[in-house]
Amino acid sequence: MSKEVLIFLIFLLISCFFWVLQSLQEISEIEMSFPVSYTEMPANIYITNKLPNSVKVTLRDKGSNLYYYYRHRKEFTIHVNLMEWYHKDSIGKVPLSSFDSFLRNRMKPTTQILLYQPDNIFVYFASKASKEVPVHLKSKLSLSVQHIFSDEPVVIPAKINVYAPASVLAKLNEVETELLALDNLGDSTVATVRLVPIEGVLFSAKTVKVKLNVEEFTEQSLMIPVTGLNFPGGEYLLSFPSSVKVTFFVGISAYTKISEKDFVISVDRTNLMHSEKRSQKVMLNKSPANVQNIRIQPEMVDCLIEKK
Repeated sequence: MSKEVLIFLIFLLISCFFWVLQSLQEISEIEMSFPVSYTEMPANIYITNKLPNSVKVTLRDKGSNLYYYYRHRKEFTIHVNLMEWYHKDSIGKVPLSSFDSFLRNRMKPTTQILLYQPDNIFVYFASKASKEVPVHLKSKLSLSVQHIFSDEPVVIPAKINVYAPASVLAKLNEVETELLALDNLGDSTVATVRLVPIEGVLFSAKTVKVKLNVEEFTEQSLMIPVTGLNFPGGEYLLSFPSSVKVTFFVGISAYTKISEKDFVISVDRTNLMHSEKRSQKVMLNKSPANVQNIRIQPEMVDCLIEKK
C-alpha cells in the first residue's frame, strides 16, 4: 500500500507541475496592490487627511508575467510629488491614470492596465492655520439605584484645535466623540473616548477624557416664595399660598449647599391677564444644575395683582 501511495503522490506532483506551467501561459486578470510613496511637504503646509499607502491595480497578461509583478511589487512603487498637485487651502485630486506611463515603462508590452482603485487620491492641503472648536460628548449613561450625577460630565480638553482647508474650517463648529456607553454607574469614573474623524481635518488630539462625578443622593425639600414675572414697577403679585414646597434629589455632598436662593418660582403677569381664572400654574425659572427630579407642591396658586 505504501508503494502505491508513493507512486500516486509522484504522479500527483507531476500533474500539479504541468498544471502550474499551463496556468502561467494562460491569459488572466488579477488585482494586486502596488505601494505608494509621497514627497514631503514644506513645514508651513499640512496634509490633513490620511493618504493611502497602496493602490489596487487590475492587470491582464500571461500568468507568468502577473506572478513576476506580484513577487516584485516594491519595484513598482508609485511616487507622488505632492507639490505638483498643491492648491493653497484647498483639495488636490491626483488621478491614478497619470501614472500609466510610469507603470507601462516597467511592465511587459503585453500587459494591459484595466482599472485603478481608487480612481483618484484626494489630498487636503492646509496652511498653518487652525481653529479652536468645542468637543461634543455623545453618551448613553445609566446610574445605579440611589445614585446621581453631582454635576455635568466634564470633557478634558473641552476644546481642541483643528487644521483643515479654509473652506472646511468655515463650516466646522464642533467635534463629536464616539458613543460613550456605560451602565449602572455607582461611583465617579474617568473614561477615555475617541473623537469621530472628519475627512480632511486634522485634530490636535485623537482622544479626550470624560470625568463623571457620581454619588449617592438624598431627598431635600425647601419652601420657595412665589414671585411675579413681568410686573411693572407699580404692581406686585399676591399669591395664595405665598410659598410652595420644592422637593428634589441632590447629591449628599451638596445637601448643605443648596438654599432657597438657588430657586426662582414665579407666575407670569401676561398669563394672568389673559386668563379668566385666578388660579395659575407656577413656573420654575431657576434651579441648580446638580439637582434632579424636581417636584412642586402645590403646582397651582391663587393670584391677585396688587398696586403699590
